[in-house]
Amino acid sequence: MKAIRIILIGITIVLSVGCKVKKEEEEDKKIVTYRFTSNDQLKLLPHYTKGKIFTFVNSENEERKFEVVDIEQKYLQHSELTGGILSPTRWEYYFYYEIKIITLKDFRNEMDYYLVIKRFPIDVFRARQNLDKEFPSRLSFEITSQQDGYYSGFGYYLLSFNYGNVTTTLFSNGLTFEQVHILDRKITGGMGFDPSFWEHLGGTFNEAKYTYYDENYGIVGFDGYDGQQWRLKN
Repeated sequence: MKAIRIILIGITIVLSVGCKVKKEEEEDKKIVTYRFTSNDQLKLLPHYTKGKIFTFVNSENEERKFEVVDIEQKYLQHSELTGGILSPTRWEYYFYYEIKIITLKDFRNEMDYYLVIKRFPIDVFRARQNLDKEFPSRLSFEITSQQDGYYSGFGYYLLSFNYGNVTTTLFSNGLTFEQVHILDRKITGGMGFDPSFWEHLGGTFNEAKYTYYDENYGIVGFDGYDGQQWRLKN
């Protein structure tokens, strides 16, 4: 009986060690998640609360209003369609990243605009190839519109930048914004149409050629293709 008991104890130890090793291996191989950091909090626009209205005015004191109608913060998994002639086409799934999506509705045309902030690896290729290691990441921003998707035919036109890029200062309506990114909507021809065709259809902030985005305040102004300059009203 004593010998049997010793054998059973030995088996238990082996199984426990084996389970522990397996668990550690699984932990080592877990898919990395790029999360917002504590330093990201101001950049996530906490003052963009649901129901809040932002008003922009031009030189003629005309107004345009945008309302925050939805806010969503979640994790998405980065995926890619792989395969080709010699191999079957399938989706490959990689790391997770945290994303915040703020939806604004334009009072003038009832169109939705999306402000997208996400923490994403700097070297996406290396991040895809090494699922068991976390590579340096950065906070990035994109803005697009519902209308862009309707007319581009092959995906949204994005205005985007990475936090940490060179910024400028913008003075407007008695306000000073010191960390402003100037987003240039460089429209190119698509689907056989001249760029001017897309410009008249609208798009991000309805025919906005330049969008001014402050890192701590969000959108503080935009310039139309018609020369109108709209700035955030206090």
